[in-house]
Amino acid sequence: MSVSITFEPSGISGLVAEGTYLIDAARRMGAPLGSGCTAGKGECPTCVVSVSSQTAVLSPPSAVETKWLGETQLAQSVRLACQVKIETAGDLVVTSIAPEPQPKASQPEPSELRKKFGDLPLDQKIATLVQLEAVTMSEAFNRAIEKPLALGNRALDAVVAKTRTARQRMRQK
Repeated sequence: MSVSITFEPSGISGLVAEGTYLIDAARRMGAPLGSGCTAGKGECPTCVVSVSSQTAVLSPPSAVETKWLGETQLAQSVRLACQVKIETAGDLVVTSIAPEPQPKASQPEPSELRKKFGDLPLDQKIATLVQLEAVTMSEAFNRAIEKPLALGNRALDAVVAKTRTARQRMRQK
């Protein structure tokens, strides 16, 4: 069965199938929601929404939502779109909420990073560089096609996995 969903303030609306995550519904319809979302992992509050009608059609709050939002916001139907699945038929109105600024974690100084990297053995330096390049390529590819589970992610994950396997084989010799 399908669910009628409207995204505010854009007014974009349409039908989606049961079992669809809110973030996926927004992206399929072109609604501006969660542009900085980390692919549905619940590692950030960028896809915070308020659901103003028929909240019973949604999945129960996840542990990730409880961590990021707390019981008070969950009681007010505030949810993370990447964590919420539409479970039954109904009508939904979803309003995007700007996330509250999060305090930045302290970043190590570049000189500290250079020293740590310089202290690594050559094989770990190469593995670290390959991993960083794979992450960079994956992020660039994902931004270009704006999909949370992009083909680029899977392809680069496969490259990294093959690199790790090859490195393990070299160590065994």
